[in-house]
Amino acid sequence: MMNLSHFYMEWVGIYKIMKSILFLISFLITSSAFAEARVYFINLEDGDAVESPFLIQFGLSEMGIAPAGIDRENTGHHHLLINVKDLDFSKPIPASKNHIHFGGGQTESLVELPPGDYRLQLVLGDMTHKPHTPPIVSKLINITVKD
Repeated sequence: MMNLSHFYMEWVGIYKIMKSILFLISFLITSSAFAEARVYFINLEDGDAVESPFLIQFGLSEMGIAPAGIDRENTGHHHLLINVKDLDFSKPIPASKNHIHFGGGQTESLVELPPGDYRLQLVLGDMTHKPHTPPIVSKLINITVKD
């Protein structure tokens, strides 16, 4: 007769292995979704000259939009960086005149800037405004706001 505790221990071991495999598969699927995700400017290109106020439309592929504070897998919300040189991707994106949060899930905004040259970039943040891993960022673009 088979020892019941031995049988139980084998099944517990198999269960733990299967759980680890499912976690790994889930991680790989999520990571590959982030690796394919792309955020971009729809209506602005590097070198554009605009008059203030101007409309910025945010594009996103391979992920969805969810407002800040909403925990939904494979989603985030937009952040517009204006003349930001460095960003610590391990921390939440700060809120300032140079780090504009669109925590309501907005996909476009009317932006008012004084005349001058600006560097713009989009970063997708999670429900706590922290960039995803790996970070989902647009190309940097330079624009000029005309008088």
